[in-house]
Amino acid sequence: MIIYLIALLILVASLFWLGQTVLANPGITTITWGVWSLEMKTATLVALVLLICVVFYIGIALLRHVLGLRRNFSRYREARLGSKANRALSQGLIQLTEGHWEKAEKLLTEHAPHSDTPLLNYLAAARAAHMQEAYTRRDELLKQAIESDGKANIAVGVSQADMQMISGQLEQAHATLTRLRELSPKHPYVLKLLAKVLYRQEQWDPLLELLPELVKQNLLKSDDMGKVQGATLAAMFQQHAKAKQTDKLQALWKKLPPVIRDNPEAILLYARALHTAGDDLSSTSLISNNLNKRWDDGLADLYGRIQHHSLGNAIQQAEKWQLSRPDNNPALLLLLARLYNQQKLWGMAKSYYESSLNQTPNTQAYLELAELLDTMKEPENAQRCYRLGLRYCIRGEGEKLSLTPTQRPQATPQAQPVLTPYNGL
Repeated sequence: MIIYLIALLILVASLFWLGQTVLANPGITTITWGVWSLEMKTATLVALVLLICVVFYIGIALLRHVLGLRRNFSRYREARLGSKANRALSQGLIQLTEGHWEKAEKLLTEHAPHSDTPLLNYLAAARAAHMQEAYTRRDELLKQAIESDGKANIAVGVSQADMQMISGQLEQAHATLTRLRELSPKHPYVLKLLAKVLYRQEQWDPLLELLPELVKQNLLKSDDMGKVQGATLAAMFQQHAKAKQTDKLQALWKKLPPVIRDNPEAILLYARALHTAGDDLSSTSLISNNLNKRWDDGLADLYGRIQHHSLGNAIQQAEKWQLSRPDNNPALLLLLARLYNQQKLWGMAKSYYESSLNQTPNTQAYLELAELLDTMKEPENAQRCYRLGLRYCIRGEGEKLSLTPTQRPQATPQAQPVLTPYNGL
């Protein structure tokens, strides 16, 4: 700004000096052109030249203005259409939120070519078409969204896969996500959607291969992704367990990331699979090692169901856990009851069953105790246990279990033999 001001001052000073010089030295200027000649004062010639320059500048400015009218009108029209398109986008999103799908789609598509953000128009319009179950129209709008912004392949693809999955088009969603993963192999939301699609398709092998990357990106912490992980492991473990392939089970376990192998749910699934495969020795060892580090009721429940190779050692281990856990954990009490039952120490088993059930009702434990009481020839207690178990199954409310003390039959005292005096012969 200062530079322009200095230049203007210099120009004014130069013109002033030129004017003073001309006026101070009046003279005659002669202009000849062939046989023609024109004489005039120098001051008049200077004034004429200046006037011609001003007229020329004004003419050029007018010509530019006339030529620019069309361009200016076009800009004005585009600005007006853009403003209208922005208002239509706002109204369309409101209609979409309120559930007026048809109105929303019409507003969003009609003004999309003139919008500042045509990608948003087409994406929102595609969502409106999807809600109307117009899947062909939805895919066409998504295609237009990509054409409006070539750098939005991932955004449009993710939106498309999400809508395809919601509408049950799992094969199409799988294909879309596979293509997106080729474009961006580490994209977290693409991986998450792909895991959900594979879960719903029950494709456990590719889902198992996806688990390490899901763990690496910390995508398994939400409840729904936790279900994906659990279902994948359960399906893969059971596949080998039913075939009694313990070697493949162990190899599969070693392939899993350490984060999953430290997960209590995964440990329980693996221990159950080993038990199903008939490898109770490995299952017992796995459960013991983990319960020594960290208590888990699920592992304790399974430990009580296993047919142990050395029942005495199993009971001794369980008694150690009881000493280290003075809180009378109901799962631990039930574990001890089952082990004593296997050992046929029925009196101790009965006591532990009763203590466990009075803390935490358990349908299976009610049945086991009732059958034990039948074995012990206590029909009244057995019937009471059956009734409580049935009511718990129906109502879901536990009741205090109070067993009648066992009445052991006492031996009848034998009559003393009457001694007959010996009379001799």
